[in-house]
Formats: sequence, C-alpha cells, structure tokens
Amino acid sequence: MGYAQKKGVAIADKNFDNYSYVDAIATYEKVADKGYKDEKMFQKLGDSYFFIANLIKAEKWYSALFAMNSSQEAEYYYRYSQSLKAVGNYAKADKMLEQFIAKSATDQRGKLFASQRDYLKDIKENSGKYEIFDAGINSPYSDYGSAYYNNTLLFASARDTGGVAKKVFKWNNESFTNLYSSQISTDGSVGKPEVFNKNINSRFHESTPVFTKDGQTMYFTRNNYLNGKKQKDSRRIILLKLYKATNENGKWVNVQELPFNSNEYSVAHPALSVDEKTLYFASDMPGT
Repeated sequence: MGYAQKKGVAIADKNFDNYSYVDAIATYEKVADKGYKDEKMFQKLGDSYFFIANLIKAEKWYSALFAMNSSQEAEYYYRYSQSLKAVGNYAKADKMLEQFIAKSATDQRGKLFASQRDYLKDIKENSGKYEIFDAGINSPYSDYGSAYYNNTLLFASARDTGGVAKKVFKWNNESFTNLYSSQISTDGSVGKPEVFNKNINSRFHESTPVFTKDGQTMYFTRNNYLNGKKQKDSRRIILLKLYKATNENGKWVNVQELPFNSNEYSVAHPALSVDEKTLYFASDMPGT
C-alpha cells in the first residue's frame, strides 16, 4: 500500500471511529476504487453502510469481505445475512444465519431465526392482509417514530423547515431529527407537517414521543441535552436519554430527564402499558 492509500485509510478510520460513516465511506471507496483490498477496510465499509441502513451497498462490501476470508467474527455473518435479504438472496442469507448460530448459539437473534425458519412462507401468507401506502408527508430524509396525539400524527424528521437552528449529524450527514405534527382528517389523510413544539425540539435529536391518555404528559427520546447544555459519556459521545414534559394550557413545559438515565449508556424509545403504570424503553445499559 502506497503512502497516499495509507493516508486515505487512516483518515477514513478516524471518521469511522468518530461515527462519521458517510465521510468514512467516501474515503474508503476512493482507496478501494484504486484496487486496494484489505479485510479490515471491507469490514468497515460494510459496517458503515449497514449502520446508515443502506443494506444494498453493505451487501457489496460484505460480499467482498467474505470472498477474501470466509471465516469472520459471528457478528459479520449476521450483518451479511441481513444485507443479503435486502438484495433478495434469501437462500444465502439463511446459510449465513446458520453459521451465525454455530458461532453464537446463545444470541437471541439466532434463536429467533431457529424458531421461525419458515419466515418467508409466513410473510407470503400474511402479505395480502394489509395495504401499505405512502402517507403523503414523507421527505427525502429520515421520517420515523410516529405517535397519535389529540387528532394529530407526530413523528421525527430530519427535514429542515428553518424553524430550529440545525446541526448536521455526522453519522449519516442529515440534520438532527425534530418532532413534527400533522393534522389527521376524518378520511384518515394527514395535513402539511409543522414543527411540533419549540420547547421540546432542540439542536439535537428528538424522536419517538408517547402520550398519556389524558394528553397531559409526554415522554420522548432526546440526545443528552437539557437547558442548553449537552453532556457526553467518558468517550465524549452524546448518547440518548428519556425526557418527560407536561401540558399546561396547551403548552409543553417542565421538560426533565427521567431518573434512570445515565451519561454512560443510552435510554430511548418509550412506550406505555395500557394501564399506564409501566414505561417500557430500549437501552444498552450494563446487564441488558
């Protein structure tokens, strides 16, 4: 490997380690286009695309990885299998999952596959039961995490409407997500999205809101940012936390973080039980 290639890989590695996956991809691919082949580079190229949910491109580089060395860590069999599904190669995906199980027998993802080997048959049998169509409010950017509140549809979006000062999320080079709302008509159609609430939205990510039945309390995910101050973990990464806000005369106020948050792990994506006595959430806290 020449000096220019070494320098390029070093720059890409730094971007990858800083979760700047789009920037990492651009540099890795410049090096790869010049004919350089390296197992670690193929791993990181596949991972970069996998982490930004471009599984079709991830499949290309995981395929190159396994062509170079068919013996990989267990996680790569899983990621390759999911990427193979994205390009419609289910037979090979299943073979990769079998090898994943052999290497990581206790992993719940492998156990799930083992218990649902006829998943394609189930999908085909149930695919005609529901009709899925575009809601008419999607943007070219990330739109997800919907919730129903007071005859409106709330969702997170990386679109930039100019309502909040925007920062770019280096993970995928999109704006940080904010909450938006759309009025739901009697026929089920939804209106033009508007910024939900400036007391809730910040310069960083907000997403996945959930509301109590009386509409007086909401829980939502946000980066570790409160009262104009951001907090980082020991690796200097801004993680995710759960926050609570209350409705006072139609205004969302008293934003506060929940007591089980931590600067050292993420807590996100809340859901309330039917009786509203239990709050469920996702987390990578130790022991989970």
